[in-house]
Amino acid sequence: MGIKRLKHDAQNFGQIFCGWELMFDYKTLADLKVGVLKLNILTQECLHNEQKIEPLNIVKGIHLWMLQDLKYNNIHFSVIEAAEITVKFETTREKGQTEQSSSWSDLTPFFIKCKLSCDSLISTKENNYKSSYIDFKEWPESY
Repeated sequence: MGIKRLKHDAQNFGQIFCGWELMFDYKTLADLKVGVLKLNILTQECLHNEQKIEPLNIVKGIHLWMLQDLKYNNIHFSVIEAAEITVKFETTREKGQTEQSSSWSDLTPFFIKCKLSCDSLISTKENNYKSSYIDFKEWPESY
């Protein structure tokens, strides 16, 4: 089996979570404010502080990416016993934009700032593949 590939996939989970497609979940993160998300990539189930919530859009994206990647690398989906991301996050509402490399079409005086700490896991019968990733995002309050 592609041991290096499964390690690579675990490493990518956090990076994909924090990527541009997270913008479709900005409102949800802002509403939740702080906590721990547990995302089951196999079932697409999402928990916030151990309470079930509507699945985040990004989970479907990661699920589909994983299926395509496994297929492309000739790894059968059935060998995956668990595929998860645990995300500790905290949002704050602050005046002004910090990250100047981003440009927004709908600027507002206040931005939502979000710290993200992701721990990923892919498990098979033979092994566990783990990875961590930390990122910071911000978006206009009106987004």
